[in-house]
Amino acid sequence: MQTVRMDRLNERLALLKALLGLSGTEKDTLLEFALRTVEDRVLGYIHWDTLPEGLERPLVLMTAAYWKGAALGGEETAAGPVASVKRGDVSTSFAVSGGASATAGTFDLAEGGAFFGWREALNGYRRLRR
Repeated sequence: MQTVRMDRLNERLALLKALLGLSGTEKDTLLEFALRTVEDRVLGYIHWDTLPEGLERPLVLMTAAYWKGAALGGEETAAGPVASVKRGDVSTSFAVSGGASATAGTFDLAEGGAFFGWREALNGYRRLRR
């Protein structure tokens, strides 16, 4: 079972690197961390122990979006003009193309947080808490 998990991680890592245009292995540790972090958050949201097969590719896309949005690899994100500022608990949103906003709360899957718009896709797999 551990071998299957590592094979899936390696497949995900290869796809993620292709999506991000990365080659080499210097960022593999960070990429694996990002993949596992996003997977953990998704599993926590849908209340499953393992990732359903139908979410394999979306997980890689979500991780790529998170990687770029959070500038995890040291690359800078292109932030547009400030769209909103909240002073209590300090929150700043920047406008991106099309007038949408990107916030630092990239893992907010609670009500009102769309996690890059993926919440609706994840809801199809979501179970009631046990």
